[in-house]
Amino acid sequence: MSEIADAPHSPTLPLPPPKNAFQRIAGVLFAPAQTFADIARKPDVLVPLLVIVILAYVGIGLTMSHMDWDAMIAKQQEMMKEKNPNMSQADMDRVARMTKGMAKIGPWFAPIFIVAVTAIIAGVLLLAFRLFGGQGNFMQAWSATLYAWMPRVIAGIIGMVVVLAKGMVDPMEMKTIVKSSPAFLVDMKEQPFLFSLLSALDIFTIWSIILLIIGFATLSKTTRTKAAAIIVSLWLIVVLIMSGLAGLAGRARA
Repeated sequence: MSEIADAPHSPTLPLPPPKNAFQRIAGVLFAPAQTFADIARKPDVLVPLLVIVILAYVGIGLTMSHMDWDAMIAKQQEMMKEKNPNMSQADMDRVARMTKGMAKIGPWFAPIFIVAVTAIIAGVLLLAFRLFGGQGNFMQAWSATLYAWMPRVIAGIIGMVVVLAKGMVDPMEMKTIVKSSPAFLVDMKEQPFLFSLLSALDIFTIWSIILLIIGFATLSKTTRTKAAAIIVSLWLIVVLIMSGLAGLAGRARA
């Protein structure tokens, strides 16, 4: 008995120091389980946010001069003539100038929109997991969401390379410039509901969802099965809503 009492306790191994942000970016792509455990232990948002925003602005800056705005305007005017044959050329030119101006300005707000979207996703998922008995706080959720966004960053880089290689691209084709979803098989104008639905089946989107499942299972201390049920259910609801809205918008234009 005394031998048991006198037996030395096994020393507690110290936790390894947290990985830096760039190690985490590589880690979520190649070793997500260990990396999200590290993120949950010490979440960070500044560097992944900067990486996402800076790369987005670089991509916009490099590709904007490669957009074939005249092709976009020609297609828009053709659609306007079909919908309203009595519309004057002056009116069509005025609408075209406004559309072209907004199309050139809009992309520069996209990186800011991404910041807001990732924060909203993090908040909604955290609330859902907490309602089902999970743990975690907002910083853990936002950090996990930002790192899970990295496959989308890769998709953006690939898209930028494709645009630069092509030289000039119709802006209307940007949604399928990277053939990573079946959406390129259907016409966006003719079948807007199906186009939106197929766009959701994007390889990089699915990759991000898998990373979200791993990340939120880790930070909320729930099983991956439960995490997958929560995240996939919410994703399907969003996909159906967005596809429905796209279908309604397509009918309104018809």
